[in-house]
Amino acid sequence: MFYKKYRRLLVFILSALLGLLSSLSIPAWSNSSSQQVRNSQESEKLSTPQLPITNYQLPITQSPALDLAREGQQRYNAGQLEAAAKLWQRAAEAYQKAGDREGMSKSLINKSQALQDLGLYPTACKTVLQALAIKNPACSPNQIDEVQKTFAQQQGSLSLTQGIGLHSLGDILRKQGLLQQSQEILQLSLSAMGESPAKSGVLLSLGNTQRLLGNQSRDRWDYDAVTEIIDRKSLADALAPYQQAFNYYSQGAKLASAPAIPKIQAQLNHFQLLLDIQKWWGEQTQRRIASWTRFNEADLIQRAQDFLSQLQSQLNQDAQALQGEIASQLGNLSPSRAAIYAQINFAESLMQSEQLDKVEPVLSTALQQARNLQDRQAESYALGYLGKLYQKQGKFSQATTLTQQALMLAQEQNINGDAREVTYLWQSQLGRLLRKQGDSKGAIAAYTAAFSTLQSLRSDLNANNQDVQFDFIQEVKPVYVELVDLLLQSNLSAEELNSLIVSNAGLKEQKSTTKQPQERLELARRVIESLQLAELDNFFQDPCSETTNVAVQIDNIDPHAAVIYPIVLPDRLEVIASLPGKSLQEVKIPISEQKVNETLDRLYDNLDNASINTSARNIVFTSNPDPKEFQDNLQTLLPIFGEVYNWLIKPFEAELDSNKIQTLVFVLNGRLQRVPIAALYNGQNYLIEKYSVALVPSLQLINPKQLQRRPLKVLAAGVSEQLKVQGEYFAALVNVPKELDQIKQTFPSSKKLLNQEFTAKTIQKQLQANFPVVHLATHGLFSSNPQRNFIITGDAKSISINELSTLLRGQDRAVELLVLSACETATGDERAVLGLAGMAVRSGARSTLATLWPVGDASTTKLMGQFYQDLKQPGVKQADALRNAQRSLLESLKQNPPFPQLKNLPPHPYYWAPYVLVGNWQ
Repeated sequence: MFYKKYRRLLVFILSALLGLLSSLSIPAWSNSSSQQVRNSQESEKLSTPQLPITNYQLPITQSPALDLAREGQQRYNAGQLEAAAKLWQRAAEAYQKAGDREGMSKSLINKSQALQDLGLYPTACKTVLQALAIKNPACSPNQIDEVQKTFAQQQGSLSLTQGIGLHSLGDILRKQGLLQQSQEILQLSLSAMGESPAKSGVLLSLGNTQRLLGNQSRDRWDYDAVTEIIDRKSLADALAPYQQAFNYYSQGAKLASAPAIPKIQAQLNHFQLLLDIQKWWGEQTQRRIASWTRFNEADLIQRAQDFLSQLQSQLNQDAQALQGEIASQLGNLSPSRAAIYAQINFAESLMQSEQLDKVEPVLSTALQQARNLQDRQAESYALGYLGKLYQKQGKFSQATTLTQQALMLAQEQNINGDAREVTYLWQSQLGRLLRKQGDSKGAIAAYTAAFSTLQSLRSDLNANNQDVQFDFIQEVKPVYVELVDLLLQSNLSAEELNSLIVSNAGLKEQKSTTKQPQERLELARRVIESLQLAELDNFFQDPCSETTNVAVQIDNIDPHAAVIYPIVLPDRLEVIASLPGKSLQEVKIPISEQKVNETLDRLYDNLDNASINTSARNIVFTSNPDPKEFQDNLQTLLPIFGEVYNWLIKPFEAELDSNKIQTLVFVLNGRLQRVPIAALYNGQNYLIEKYSVALVPSLQLINPKQLQRRPLKVLAAGVSEQLKVQGEYFAALVNVPKELDQIKQTFPSSKKLLNQEFTAKTIQKQLQANFPVVHLATHGLFSSNPQRNFIITGDAKSISINELSTLLRGQDRAVELLVLSACETATGDERAVLGLAGMAVRSGARSTLATLWPVGDASTTKLMGQFYQDLKQPGVKQADALRNAQRSLLESLKQNPPFPQLKNLPPHPYYWAPYVLVGNWQ
């Protein structure tokens, strides 16, 4: 049965009437996980799945098909989704046998809705296409394009049932991340609605799709583009991505025929969107104010403050108007599950906007209605959010009691279904409350249970629904970090710790490659590893990393390497070091998270922040650089690199020396990800002068085998000409031909593709010859938004990270090494290195070599030439080859500095430090 393995999304269904689609629709936050009610930024509360249309415009006379359809409706209303889907399938077959095409279509649309609720989007899509009389439904992008064209030609004559089917299809496409196609299909659905009350639901869906398209557009802005909007104080540009969503929400709420539920859905989503926009721009503006404050840029600071004040004033005015309308309408809703969740939704938004005094009456009403209706799931939510409110108010004892009650109810739901996505929420909330009350042992138990739940969900977090995302930073990541914090602070023995770990926690089940008991440091290390994997999955909205159920140790990979795990906690920095054959070592640095971030921000501002006039990036790319400015910049940077060295390396210097460690491997998170680790400075030398350096997202992703050198051949492609791609100019890389020629000379069996020879098609064709190394010398970008991960090809086109990954997976053998010699990570993006790590993981490449910021192609050509010469030598690791190449650049800069004033200073890291090796370093 295809229902056996699925993520059962929480289903919130109206229990009134038989569900005439023309008059009722499911709440905007229904049909999904707990995050919908939590109002997460991308939550599925944005969706607007419709109540099934059983009996819509059907004759009242009884028939076997109608009986099946009505029973399906009853099962659906009771949350029995599998049974409902099967009954509607039988009803569709009965209608088909009776020659009733309309009845068959409606039953199939109903079945499709149940499949959506089960999270089975591909199957739901095929079912609704069948309802729309599409032959051989496969739901491929090409077929969806054909469906759109076909129905567009019939736009003036579409029936209401066809419009309803298209509405369902549009929602499915949004959930699968096909936003443009979702928008086009929903526009067709809207044209079929006339003045039907169902029109309000379509407008709501269009608003939800446009909101996600708005997020997509906004996330394509780079650091400089956002800075420019702030500097120009352009409210219009700041809000531009969301204007269409605002319009659709307003239209859906104001539609005269709109039923109460979809009307308030539109208002709730509109209200939440205003809060989310305000939060995003507040964070972005404060980040720039912090940078400008460090450089006494008073004018820029004032402009930023003016911008934020004006934007907040406008958004607050709109939000207050909506809040008043929502509050007045909530009281008029008849008690139902839809009304309960609307109130919880509203309460969460009020908490987000710090209006705590208005929350308790709303949640108390929701709780009482849930109890009157004997709706245990709704009662769990109401209790849990009351607990969250009391926690915010400092009423910890009451909050704990309510959270425990909410958790018990959620766990009851797990007996007959899958309520993990709400269970983890209350488990982590309970952990926070117990910790605040000094019960660290109980807190560890609660957080471990939450960790267990998240681990069991890991492959499901984003597998089916592209616009259902856990609010990773706000909701998921803290579970891992809090658990690590508690473990590192605890004095519990291994036996006590193991007694707290539930049997399915993912920690206890995981096989260890050592016979030692699981100490707190080992548990903490493995939680951090799990966090890295979860963050990668969240980054791609896809569980792209396959791992074994084994606790991987550095001993099994490289006896001459050590792994450094920096963990930034609110009140301190903890660093765990893993050396072969040794117990884990731990160092506590008494520096707050705020101070750590301020230090790393100063490093970034002076090194690569394009909005700071005296950053190294701006000085280097000035037509006539000022030597004194460059000297001052270096003398500012070196103490900061020294401070980070003292955090991460100095505490372990003796151990590293005595164990003859040659390679340092870093598992980084947060702002540390944008630090060029090779440039850490001990007062005399850079780190790269003593150690080879590599970055890994997790040891569990490392294949311990070394690169097979013989016969080694490289697919080397590059672009040397200036190109204009999608309106943006990319400068000529005049040294690329020399770079490719060097590779061809070093490895004669290599293949070279230059300029027009370098296209997606030629890469695909050449990869059939199984190249272990792929070298791409072209402009490219990696960022925390997969939409902004791309490389430029010689035919003036771009290849996305997903397209390139698909190409690389096309050859029989996995790519050993992917080199991106002219790519860079997005300016100011601390999660951009995830793009590099993810590229390797997604494409099957064992490692990736790229750069953190733009570098001159002449120095890159020199470095790459040396890198491949070393890589050719038997037994030389990739990290060692990169180290030798960087040291060669260092020596060259010492002998021939760019300015005479730098003769007696260490070579500036901007010229040699951006090169990073991510993944397998061997």
